[in-house]
Amino acid sequence: MKKILALIVFLFVILAPAAFGQTDAMLDLRSYSSLFLSSTGNVPRTYTRPASNEDVERIAALGGSETSIDTPLEIALLSNSAGVVDVRPAEANQMLGTPRQADLKLGSAVFMEMQILRFLGNTNAVGRHEGELRFITDRGNVTRAEIETFYRNGIRTLISSTVDEEFNRVSFLLENSRTFSSARDHNAVLTRNPQNGHYTLTYGGAYTNNETRIITANSLEALSHEMRNGNNRADFDETGINAVRTQAGLIPAMTLSDTALNEAINILVNFYINPSPENYNLVKDWYVIYSMTGLSTGNERYIYLQRSTESLLAELNEALKQRILADTSR
Repeated sequence: MKKILALIVFLFVILAPAAFGQTDAMLDLRSYSSLFLSSTGNVPRTYTRPASNEDVERIAALGGSETSIDTPLEIALLSNSAGVVDVRPAEANQMLGTPRQADLKLGSAVFMEMQILRFLGNTNAVGRHEGELRFITDRGNVTRAEIETFYRNGIRTLISSTVDEEFNRVSFLLENSRTFSSARDHNAVLTRNPQNGHYTLTYGGAYTNNETRIITANSLEALSHEMRNGNNRADFDETGINAVRTQAGLIPAMTLSDTALNEAINILVNFYINPSPENYNLVKDWYVIYSMTGLSTGNERYIYLQRSTESLLAELNEALKQRILADTSR
């Protein structure tokens, strides 16, 4: 779980600014929880110390380790507990909004996870999430019915934005051929903003002393120019610059039609609103199309589509992703 939280820290720097300030949308747990993480992916005592033992124990039991706050949902819930509210970042206050908006967002996040746990047959976990929902509604700001309505009205927007995030980036090893040492290679993420076509290259590794460096540009040509001539030009050679151009062509959203992307969103939304066996089979079959095509053809585009699809499924719910992988492996 610590590796997952550490990845949140790295990916947070490439999240769209629009993730903040959306007081009427469902909560993006990854971007929100990243506000409470240290550079090593841990929750500092700054945020755990003010909370009561009862709050920590109740929330920690929801997922991950049952004795620590170590999932995005748990971090979000803890951030709204007495004491922690007074020390949380200003960005967190902005994302949660008023007490009523906060309870709608946190309640719908609990309800979303509970939907999947019920489908997977995890009765004990469902009971703990039901208890957390009662804890939220007992504050008197919202009712259970209002939380469920907020969820149904907001799930499409949340899934659409998650698809945009996962299908508009690729992760790869950015090599530098000027040396035979792998110490000059970078772990890189190339992200394309679907709204304006801008590109962001986020990279780091041993050569940067594990510092995350970021280059942004309004086009692929401009990004290549910045890599070749900008302040960080010593980090790259032509091998790396050409590799970034190649990777840009493999960004899944660039290889799929709008119809295919919308179909993926519809399949996921239908399942998350009604997690029936029939809707689950549609999600599973959608994943199989990409995974089997990649295996049978060796086409890099489908391999990258499979990776993004797995990342998308994990972002929405890791347990559901593991169930799909297990079912399709048979």
